[in-house]
Amino acid sequence: MFADGCLHCAARRIQYLQRTLRLGATNTQARCRTALQQAMALGLPEVEIRRMAKAPEWQLAPEPEKETRKRR
Repeated sequence: MFADGCLHCAARRIQYLQRTLRLGATNTQARCRTALQQAMALGLPEVEIRRMAKAPEWQLAPEPEKETRKRR
């Protein structure tokens, strides 16, 4: 459901823990910290994960840019 090493998935995982699961404040907090630590262990930036996880909209990976080609 959440790919290891993916910045967007790390943020979405934290959002999922906070918004979807009803674990109680203490358990949710502990699971979010664990998720953040696991993502950071894979080399993902803590500040970016936190910023993205706090966004009101669900964190989605950006769509790849499409090449625009001019027709002759």
